[in-house]
Amino acid sequence: MAKALYRKYRPKIFDQVLGQDKVVNVLKNQIKNKNFSHAYLFAGERGCGKTSAAKIFAKAINCLNPQDGSPCLECENCKAIEEETSLDVVEMDAASNRRIDDIRNLRDNVIYPPANLKYKVYIIDEAHMITREAFNALLKIMEEPPKHLVFILATTEIDKIPKTILSRVQKFEFNKIASSKIREQISIILNDQNIKMENEAIDLIIRKAKGAMRDALSILDQVLSFDKEEYLLKDVEFILGSVDFEKVNKLVTSIIAKDQRESLKDLVAIRDDGKSNLDIVDALINFYRDLMVLKVSADDTFFENEQRLELLKESVQNISLERILTSLDVLNDYSIKINSSSNTDILSEILVLRLIDTVDMNSLVSRVEKLERLGQSDIIDTLNKLIDNRFENFSPIDKISTYDSKEDEPQIESILIENDEQLGNNKEVKKSDIDNEKSIEEVDEIQTTKLDSNIVNTIREMIISTSGTMLNTIFNDEGFNYTYVGDKFDLIIKDKFYSIFIETKIDEISEKLSNILKKDINFSLVTGEIKKEENLVNDDDTNNTINKLKNIFDDDLIIK
Repeated sequence: MAKALYRKYRPKIFDQVLGQDKVVNVLKNQIKNKNFSHAYLFAGERGCGKTSAAKIFAKAINCLNPQDGSPCLECENCKAIEEETSLDVVEMDAASNRRIDDIRNLRDNVIYPPANLKYKVYIIDEAHMITREAFNALLKIMEEPPKHLVFILATTEIDKIPKTILSRVQKFEFNKIASSKIREQISIILNDQNIKMENEAIDLIIRKAKGAMRDALSILDQVLSFDKEEYLLKDVEFILGSVDFEKVNKLVTSIIAKDQRESLKDLVAIRDDGKSNLDIVDALINFYRDLMVLKVSADDTFFENEQRLELLKESVQNISLERILTSLDVLNDYSIKINSSSNTDILSEILVLRLIDTVDMNSLVSRVEKLERLGQSDIIDTLNKLIDNRFENFSPIDKISTYDSKEDEPQIESILIENDEQLGNNKEVKKSDIDNEKSIEEVDEIQTTKLDSNIVNTIREMIISTSGTMLNTIFNDEGFNYTYVGDKFDLIIKDKFYSIFIETKIDEISEKLSNILKKDINFSLVTGEIKKEENLVNDDDTNNTINKLKNIFDDDLIIK
């Protein structure tokens, strides 16, 4: 049976412990000065070198010829510990030796002096698994141990170690190992075995390891078992079961294009390949991270795989750095949620819609772009103010000379301008009815009930909160279109795709709408093309309004 890589390449001296320089330097100095303690606690993430450092420390304090604080590996004591033939260095797993009886047996044995070495060393792994009663049984011997005894506790959860124990040991916290150090170790192994591997493939292994050297070497061991002389990124993705990069690229392309239907289809297609939602989120995080690196550095040398680089270049041209950064924030939030949720499908679908709809709204640039899209409504508001101001001082005598006959003179009446694109507010303004084909009675007949802009905004937000934030998109694109006559409130949308989010909530929306308007309301949804009626504002209506106003104000009206 082949020896696992993490065991074969386990550090044997302190200089081989990567990424823990702070801890290593202190331990080496203690050994050189013969000033080491009787009890230590090594805490940190899994696979970061705690147990390896403990074994090196055990060899160093028993070494007959230590070299710069590290064991020589050549004396009989070092060889006995390395070959695990010495009874004076005991490594025990607290997960299976955690009861009070186990600790009592340990306490009874440690009082005897070492058989062959200078010190007895007890390495207790996963020390947080020891019961509180067992810890209490260990207290006395840890506080006043015999001179020949050294305890080294190792744990991944230091918060579970009792304070009474913490006060009796020297604490050393091990960090996650930096990616550069893991890459260094992987490169050493690949060179030893004369194997080539693409940088992106090594990066994938490092990302999967998440700062744990043991995990990285275990993953590398799995990859190398495929028995090839050269490994490409696609080979490592296939072996590890990662999400295919081209499919992730297709999903991100749909997200950047704000195509909700296609994005959801791409998400389902990746799921159908047997990939978990957490794998998909991890793949998206890595993709957006690569976009960020390429966007900021504009340096192709970071990417060795040409096919991957070309796909990234295509995407990075269509997305801003602000959106990339905000997308990474959203992805990290949902990674945590999906990791702790049982219903991950709906969360991943909401995540995709959030990446499409919500991300741009968080950036200043996107808000400015939205204001530019709302320019048409700004013109209408400006015109309304001009009309109000003009008619406050309007006298028919002032304008009589501009009309050839009595028939051409405008008749002043009230009409309704509705459907501000952002708030959907209805605003009654005074204006001349230039169109002689419509009488005042005809205009009044098609008017809907006027609502205050704050109430309209409240209704819009209520519908979004009830039916889902994806409706933000349709309201931003089409505006908030509705008719309200008597007790009937019709919401009008063009895109039938979004009707599925509202149709299941009709009764709930009707009830909430009745509470807002303080009367029983019959709410309904109308889908399809919006007809050009008098009570709905569109480009043609706006142009007609401007032309009519020019007839009233002549050269006094300036529209920019």
